[in-house]
Amino acid sequence: MVPNAWKHCCSSCILLCLLAYCFISSIAAKSRTPGHTHLNSIRIDGDISLGGLFPVHSRGSDGKACGELKKEKGIHRLEAMLYALDRINNDAELLPNITLGARILDTCSRDTHALEQSLTFVQALIEKDGTDVKCLSGGPPIITKPERVVGVIGASASSVSIMVANILRLFKIPQVSYASTAPELSDNSRYDFFSRVVPPDTYQAQAMVDIVKKMKWNYVSTVASEGNYGESGVDAFIQKSREDGLMDNCVGRRVSKEDSETGSEIVDVEELPEDTASFTDQSVLFY
Repeated sequence: MVPNAWKHCCSSCILLCLLAYCFISSIAAKSRTPGHTHLNSIRIDGDISLGGLFPVHSRGSDGKACGELKKEKGIHRLEAMLYALDRINNDAELLPNITLGARILDTCSRDTHALEQSLTFVQALIEKDGTDVKCLSGGPPIITKPERVVGVIGASASSVSIMVANILRLFKIPQVSYASTAPELSDNSRYDFFSRVVPPDTYQAQAMVDIVKKMKWNYVSTVASEGNYGESGVDAFIQKSREDGLMDNCVGRRVSKEDSETGSEIVDVEELPEDTASFTDQSVLFY
């Protein structure tokens, strides 16, 4: 007999897959309608295609999905991927007789927008065979089949990578991030198809704790952006400080600020409580 817990787990997995299939199918049908195109995308033909997710634009306002261009964190990283593809394709010894292609999309620094964009990567896996479909004239329909990607490079923000990873893992598509550092992404049981080329925030937190100990600070305030990166970073810092034997009251003030593309919303030091005047006050930022 199968335990009830296993039955419940299997039923939940099947239900999740069915919901994902229905949701993605509706998006795929929408993308085939006239006039629906990915305006912020790059498509490079090749024998093997790689997906790419980059914050080319900041998040939009007033109902717009995308805002201003992001040069350093968006365009520069995008150009780095294109440069790597050119180097590989021009090297006759690295991948002989194989050309790498790409489908690169703009996340617009928003997790929900990135999720909608990344559904492009799984359309080829759920696309139905149209060989039995005929037009009124008797000829085959003209359909642009979505290319199949063997892996996805991205994303940048941890919140975006987490959102996208939950979809890609259902279709066993590997994902490699170049900037996402949230400790949550180290959980291989939840993000088994996710990897990254940067260390998690726990190492940053340990470095900050070492600085606090070296400088003999007895009181610090933490300032973090809202989201997985900032808040998880502060949690890791507090945990590491306790493991290293620092006093529980070492972290006396914790402030979360809404993420700002310009960085102009960093907390003012005057917001600190008045009763901290007798302490040596320093700040730890995860922004």
